[in-house]
Amino acid sequence: MAELLQVIEVEKHFGGVMAVHGMSLAIEAGTIVGLIGPNGAGKSTLINTINGVYQPDSGQIYLGGQRIDGLPPYKVAHMGVGRTFQVPRVFRRLTVLENMVTPMIHRGGLGLGDRRRAMELLEFVGLADKAHQYAGELSGGQQKLLEFARAVMAEPRLILMDEPFNGVHPVIKEQLIESIRQVNATQGTSILIASHDTPVIAELCSRTIVMHLGEKFLEGPTREVLNDERVVDIYLGAPAHAA
Repeated sequence: MAELLQVIEVEKHFGGVMAVHGMSLAIEAGTIVGLIGPNGAGKSTLINTINGVYQPDSGQIYLGGQRIDGLPPYKVAHMGVGRTFQVPRVFRRLTVLENMVTPMIHRGGLGLGDRRRAMELLEFVGLADKAHQYAGELSGGQQKLLEFARAVMAEPRLILMDEPFNGVHPVIKEQLIESIRQVNATQGTSILIASHDTPVIAELCSRTIVMHLGEKFLEGPTREVLNDERVVDIYLGAPAHAA
């Protein structure tokens, strides 16, 4: 498979704190990849750097062979990168349906089929009956479903998901898991999932990357990574060193 995303020796620091140090990774087109590590490992900072929220202090990021580091988030989005957040960022005073069509408005206006597609995606994630409610009335888990559906609406090549399962009701969590699986299978969308929920990572991701202290600690097939004693050690706070 061709590499869709390449992150090459990226570094990001805040004052004297090195949040991401010499981080390199590659994501192949059509794959679901896990990103795990203890709190403070640098996962969220890495995602924010990939999609342009933060500018890297050094290193390079490529999407489909085109360099994207240094671009603002809206340009990264226009190039095909979707995003969800640890705390959902929905437009609370817009309806669920209005939230769904906002990506298309920012791309130059609504087409004839955009509202139809928005309703189809809301049906897909189980929110069609909420279409005309304000997004602020949804539960936290429902807002995460909406945020994912809104990301899919723009037909991205890659979706970055930051802790999508944290604090989500089990029923909604299963809906989100199945939605991720189906979007990947039917549209070929690549997905990078940063999560502490290792059972879900094991279920969804063929490959997993472990971050620790801002660096790539380990990478490989998900089952092998999750069964590695060194990975268990870093979650428990014990000293560990990657080979």
